[in-house]
Amino acid sequence: MELFELILILLACVIASSILDQIITRVSLPLIQIAVGLAVALVVPHVADVTMDPELFLVLFIAPLLFNEAREAGKRELWDNKGAILSLAIGLVVFTVLVVGFSLNWIVPSIPLASAFALAAALGPTDAAAVGALGSTVNLSTRQRTLLSGESLINDASGVVSFQFAIVAATTGAFSVADAAGEFALLFFGGIVAGLVMGLLASLSIRVVHQRGYENTTVHTLYEVFTPFVVFLAAESLHVSGILGVVAAGIVMARRTPRLVSTTDAKHQMVSSSFWEIIVFLINGVIFVLLGMQLPQAFAPSVANVFSLPNLIGIVLFITFLVMLCRFAWVSVMELLHFDPETGQRGISSIGRTLIDALVTTIAGPKGAVTLSIIFTIPLIMPDGTPFPNRALLIFLTAGVILLTLLIADIFLPVLAPRETEEGDIERELRAANMAVIEGTIKELTARMRDGSRPEYEPATRLAIARYRVKLNRERIEAQEEGSVIRELAGEVLALQQARADEIQQEGSGKFSPSDAAPYYAILRGIRASVGYSGDAANVGARFSSLPGKIALIKQLVRPTRIEGERNERIYYDTCLFAIDLENVAIDYLDGIAAGSDERARVARVLSEEHRISRDSIMGRINYGQDEQMEVPREFDHGMHDTMPDGMRQTFKEQFAQARAYADEVDAGALAIELDEIRHLQEAGKISGEVARRLREDVYLFQMSLGE
Repeated sequence: MELFELILILLACVIASSILDQIITRVSLPLIQIAVGLAVALVVPHVADVTMDPELFLVLFIAPLLFNEAREAGKRELWDNKGAILSLAIGLVVFTVLVVGFSLNWIVPSIPLASAFALAAALGPTDAAAVGALGSTVNLSTRQRTLLSGESLINDASGVVSFQFAIVAATTGAFSVADAAGEFALLFFGGIVAGLVMGLLASLSIRVVHQRGYENTTVHTLYEVFTPFVVFLAAESLHVSGILGVVAAGIVMARRTPRLVSTTDAKHQMVSSSFWEIIVFLINGVIFVLLGMQLPQAFAPSVANVFSLPNLIGIVLFITFLVMLCRFAWVSVMELLHFDPETGQRGISSIGRTLIDALVTTIAGPKGAVTLSIIFTIPLIMPDGTPFPNRALLIFLTAGVILLTLLIADIFLPVLAPRETEEGDIERELRAANMAVIEGTIKELTARMRDGSRPEYEPATRLAIARYRVKLNRERIEAQEEGSVIRELAGEVLALQQARADEIQQEGSGKFSPSDAAPYYAILRGIRASVGYSGDAANVGARFSSLPGKIALIKQLVRPTRIEGERNERIYYDTCLFAIDLENVAIDYLDGIAAGSDERARVARVLSEEHRISRDSIMGRINYGQDEQMEVPREFDHGMHDTMPDGMRQTFKEQFAQARAYADEVDAGALAIELDEIRHLQEAGKISGEVARRLREDVYLFQMSLGE
């Protein structure tokens, strides 16, 4: 039960951190997750005491992470830079293990040499993906991205294997270089061979199932997720490296086709990518939250009784300095000797630039999820039944180094490698393009509705236009250029509309009871929402000031009035007139401001037109299917009626039915209009190819969700 409670707490922390990430945009998500985990551990201390089987932790977290990394790795880029990648992934890991291991044992003699090597091995893997999660944007060269990606893929395996050797030495007290070299070769190459074989078998089996028609997208995706666990466990049962087996299987099973050849392939790729994105996000989030929960381990009796907090911080700083110094020295030598085929020169010809690039590559390889996953696999007890010595200390030191390397990357990478084109510029261009597309779509939908060739589409089209207006208003409010002016004017308009609604309510307070008036206010809320209002704006006019009225409105919302019979048709009709009156209030106020020439007047003209569209949409409901078209009323009777006005047909129930029946067809047509608008903007050179691609992706997602 404790483990289940921990899982729920971890999931809640991941969700909370993802929300905070949207608010705190200048800090990387891993750091936010660490902070959330630390806060929870301080409030609920016992969460850090729940333990998990180290082997289970290894297979549950590391196997799927490495499998997905291998699936997404660029094989050509990896092969072209294989020498440098292997140098970083194996040579640098061994170098770091030796330097950090001996140094840590020297400054903290209470940590056995084998345990110090184990900690150093856990610090071998890098987490280049954490750089992508940084709040600030960075600009890495193609070579730097390739080296970081390839290194993080292979050094995970070399770090795990080195760690396992160190743990064996720590638990048994015996270590032979010759035996270790032979066993390392068996684990290393045996894991690769086992992974290649099992990856080929897995690919062949899914292909056979697919050819026989038994496979679908769900089965295909679950098969991919199922594979790394089976490969890992099978390789371990053969006494070879399960980690390398997972990596090899992932490379074999990666999709090779450069272009999609069928809709089935497209659906498989989309669902698989989305599913893996969720899994990787969840695993990384859980691990970083766990990291934060482990930081209070510094105050555990086994640690606090031996080391003071300043001493622990000093040790963390020392280890971090050594790790980064080893990495910088290794990368600098490698890059100074690197021959660039494009320039025909080696890095030594431009020492200053090369060393800066080496520093960027050094900082861009912080420690992360895999490092913490590895250190958590330290056994709880020794073979003789005694607790593993300094386990809490080793976990704390590792967590401290991870946190510090992430902070260094978060602070210094944007300074050393700033992005030439700010992401904010792209976002502003995307928002402006999206507003242009929405405006064009609204105009086209309005023109089609006024055409009258398909009158049965009109109710659904009105609702579609309202939804686009909601999106347009949100984009305008979020736009930096005029968002504050729009918010200010919108607030003034809503206040005037509410004042007018209160006036109408006061006039009718002596004519009818709250229970009689409740249906009008409940329907008014729906009408305003259907023409583009949202949140509190939709509730304007639909409220009572008295307690009996509030109770009557709650009852009405629980059991809403259906459009059945002439009396209910008339209630809806009168409420439409009520909503039109509120729109006239807005239009009159905004037209008075629009007479000026400043920014406020320009925005008022835009908003006034929006309210006219809303008013005309409501009038369209009244005039739908009528022989004579009513003009926009400036005054109307606020009393209660049981029958429709003379000569008017009952059409509201019919309109609701048609809106439901043709909603998907109208939405499909609207999305097709969006694609046309995007194409026109791109052909006219008003938006870039990248912006057009991102806009189309959003449309495709909406198209796929139609009817669901």
